[in-house]
Amino acid sequence: MTDTDAATRPYAPFGLDADPASSGLVPVTVDTELGPIRVHRSATRTGSTATLLLHGAAGSWTTWTPLLAAARAAGEPLADVVAIDLPGWGDSPGPRIRSRLTLDSLADVVWRAVTQLGYTRADITGHSLGAFIALHLAAIRPAHVTAVRLVSATTFSVLASIEHPVRSFSAVPGFTLLLGVFRLLRTGGDRGVRLVRAVRKAGLLRVAVSPLFRHTLRVPRSVVNALADEVRPDSFVRAAEATRGYDPQRRWTSIRCAVWAVRGDADSFVPSRDLTGLLRTIPLATLTEIGDCGHFAHVERPRETLEALGLATSRRPLGTKNEAAAR
Repeated sequence: MTDTDAATRPYAPFGLDADPASSGLVPVTVDTELGPIRVHRSATRTGSTATLLLHGAAGSWTTWTPLLAAARAAGEPLADVVAIDLPGWGDSPGPRIRSRLTLDSLADVVWRAVTQLGYTRADITGHSLGAFIALHLAAIRPAHVTAVRLVSATTFSVLASIEHPVRSFSAVPGFTLLLGVFRLLRTGGDRGVRLVRAVRKAGLLRVAVSPLFRHTLRVPRSVVNALADEVRPDSFVRAAEATRGYDPQRRWTSIRCAVWAVRGDADSFVPSRDLTGLLRTIPLATLTEIGDCGHFAHVERPRETLEALGLATSRRPLGTKNEAAAR
């Protein structure tokens, strides 16, 4: 995808909107074994399948508001939305017993929210960590997950970095360094949080988050501020640790639902080889690389992301490259 192709649609056209009513959502609290979690759901339930949205680390439900806005602008609003603040993020507190924060417990929490709201199945869209949880849910609940749509999914390279940060440093050096920084920050407790606030006050936030975006200076301020608000070093590290020992080849080969996966062509956390690795594990997956885009395709290129994930009428995205077809 050339720069000319990318210019046909605006970059990061929508900011994050913390008002649920603007997205047609209603906030509710669901009690789970890990404690209460905050959920934003569509005001009206129209069917038995939830459109489940799972944010990534250092995020909350608001990260999906640009995608929801793009869908409304296209005249194709998403129905039956269930956008969750995962434990330890957004308005959901972390579990009192932090050792209970495991991948299976996260999956159970997510599924409890879905069923408590009256749904029996889920069509899941996840970003980064949320995409990893989506894949795990599809593997362990094949009868209940109808589709998985992945935005910059945390997969092979990040898993290798978590298991062997030195030996696998070259796989995703940006993530490895970030995880190391967060390990240090969480040992500092409140001092770590104050350091983040100092960076924000000094006006250096855009520099700090620049590895995440293709055009950092063009990202709306609300997006940058939300990332700063969601810097939760302990939650980030615990989420990473929860993936230790995970065997994606063994787990994900059992997935039978439709799978779409996208990455930005400038994503420093998800190399292109991770998409092809996903294709070897899930041969029928549809893979798309979105041009002129970083780690937050649903924020940077929301309309293209809708199309690439099969959430819009167009099933052949403009200005994208399907790697599965190219193989």
